[in-house]
Amino acid sequence: MAVPEGGEAKKGLAQERPPVFGRPGEANSLFGEILDWMLAPLLLLWPISIAATHHVANEIADQPYDQALAENVQAIARLVRLDKGRLVIHLPLSARAILHADEEDTTYFQVRTSRGDLLAGDELLPAVPAGEPVEAGKVKFRDGNIGGDSIRIAYQTLVLQPGEGLVHVQVAETLKKRQNLASRVISGVLLPQFAIIPVAVILVWLGLSRGLAPLSRLRQTLSERRPGDLSPLRTRG
Repeated sequence: MAVPEGGEAKKGLAQERPPVFGRPGEANSLFGEILDWMLAPLLLLWPISIAATHHVANEIADQPYDQALAENVQAIARLVRLDKGRLVIHLPLSARAILHADEEDTTYFQVRTSRGDLLAGDELLPAVPAGEPVEAGKVKFRDGNIGGDSIRIAYQTLVLQPGEGLVHVQVAETLKKRQNLASRVISGVLLPQFAIIPVAVILVWLGLSRGLAPLSRLRQTLSERRPGDLSPLRTRG
């Protein structure tokens, strides 16, 4: 017996219509979708937070040690003078001993003219870059390297007498104390986050579970109804 064309069309529509709760084999969870959208930004912000913390920790570590370097530069600069038209620096042995008394980092100092003449200090310390703008009396900072070790350099340019050239006073040290301080700052900030993030995830999970409980009950109710049951649903709660 031939089947009416309308019956074929209706049968085809019935076969093509997707199930109410998603296609077979595909996850279709409102809870999972919301959880993903809440946790994805958290996972994205986590590495950004680590990078920002590292940057801030390095700045915090630099401040006290840069200040100490600047004070040493200024102390040495006060000892440089012109004596009968000749540049001299009187740096007592006790002062040299204090400069090199650091047990954790290696400290260097240097007093050099702009023509390259070494007046005192360590020959290995990199000279002030050529073309550096002259800001007499101001202590500046830069990073450098000696023998494969990274160093922080504080330096000051002196103009003792017009026409006599410039004098560069530099004090530098390796970075072990700075790195240790930065590591302590990073640990103090990040370690609590390792405890806070799991707690936050649990609280989000519990909050979503409670907030979506009415929808879960509605879904359970619909899945238990017979296909031909068109009676009204209870909307209370």
